[in-house]
Amino acid sequence: MRGKVKFLCHILIFITFAFINANQSFGQKKMIISAGIGFPELLNIGIRYQILDQAKIGLSIGWWPPSSSSGIMSWGNLTSFSGDFYYHFGGSSTFSDMRPWYGRIGLNYITSYYLNSYLRIGRDFILDKNFGISIDAGLGFVLNDNEIWGIPTLGLCGFYRF
Repeated sequence: MRGKVKFLCHILIFITFAFINANQSFGQKKMIISAGIGFPELLNIGIRYQILDQAKIGLSIGWWPPSSSSGIMSWGNLTSFSGDFYYHFGGSSTFSDMRPWYGRIGLNYITSYYLNSYLRIGRDFILDKNFGISIDAGLGFVLNDNEIWGIPTLGLCGFYRF
């Protein structure tokens, strides 16, 4: 299990540097860094990159502190890895060519617990040419040991475009 986590961390670091170098070579505001809280992303930091006129891909890594209780509702440190595809639609923004409403589909893995996928709808609130806030909600599907069950998903993050 530790080997998988290490491998995923290396992939995340490699893709992050590849996106940063691509952004510098094109000189456009297509790169976004974010920090937020959500379920199943936990307390997270991430990076998004605009790949088409109204589409982005994103990666994030999250963490949650261990519980103070013991028993059935206890957990250790949780680490989350997420990959997302965003498609923007509807409305317009003063500070961005990206439309403010978006659909989001993603895959998330919380170490030692479960893999899930999710569908969300959300909105970017662009505060100026570089800063904004995203809020989204939807339905997730836990993919665990031949079982699939639904869970609510929710996210709030601040972001910076460069």
